[in-house]
Amino acid sequence: MFLFCLIKVKEFEFLIFSLVFLISQKDLSAIMNLIFSAMYGIYSYPVHLEKEGLTIDITENNGIYRYVRNCCGEKYECLISSPGEKIHVNPVEPVNLPKYITKYLEIDFERVLVSPESNIMYYLTFPIEIGVFLESKKNLEPLDLFSLQPAKYSLYGDPTNGEIVKYYKSYLRRDLPEVDILKEGVLSITIINSDSTIASVSKLVFDSYGMKVYYNENLVSMVAQMKIYQKNIAETEFLNVPLLVGMEKSAELYTTRNIPAIKRYYLMERGFD
Repeated sequence: MFLFCLIKVKEFEFLIFSLVFLISQKDLSAIMNLIFSAMYGIYSYPVHLEKEGLTIDITENNGIYRYVRNCCGEKYECLISSPGEKIHVNPVEPVNLPKYITKYLEIDFERVLVSPESNIMYYLTFPIEIGVFLESKKNLEPLDLFSLQPAKYSLYGDPTNGEIVKYYKSYLRRDLPEVDILKEGVLSITIINSDSTIASVSKLVFDSYGMKVYYNENLVSMVAQMKIYQKNIAETEFLNVPLLVGMEKSAELYTTRNIPAIKRYYLMERGFD
């Protein structure tokens, strides 16, 4: 017990020392991230981040900055030429790893019957990929990309004209699920059945170019809707709003890669059950 108390006292002393240093540097974002022990946020460097076996370090040696990330036994490192800049660490569109194969994400769940001409809202979970961006003169450049989640792929539609999709299995909830924010986010989905018949729904397919990811110290989220027009035809779309007040918007990979977002919705023409 004495040893445990001693360790806690040392941790508290380190926290106070770090806060005093950051206040002297007027680095408000780093102060908030230190208080909440969060991985996501905006950081000046040199910096050390550590959470659940994941570490990110930027160190300086004779004017040379080295970025090192360790995650799930994988190590990535590179040199950074610019001193005095910042890095952004945030969740990004989850379709890029282990390599970019498709821009579509399919989320499967237990079948639900939606009444004719009705609206219903559920929560689902989605996989997380984590992006690290280098901020220089107000521009963002992708620096690193990794994930703590294994990737699966599937086919939406038949083999002749279907779409390859990133696949994720989830479960419908009416209350906000608790998740590990380094691995999963929460999707708020409103299903709008405009048809005059009951709709059977067990999957959603999204275009990642329209994804709007938000985060805070406890939650990663997206807000979307599904409009059912008739049997087997529906449209999915992300809304550019946070799930909770005060959440920060993530930097978007397709924006930093200068990929034009021609459309922000996906037309599910091959059914949703």
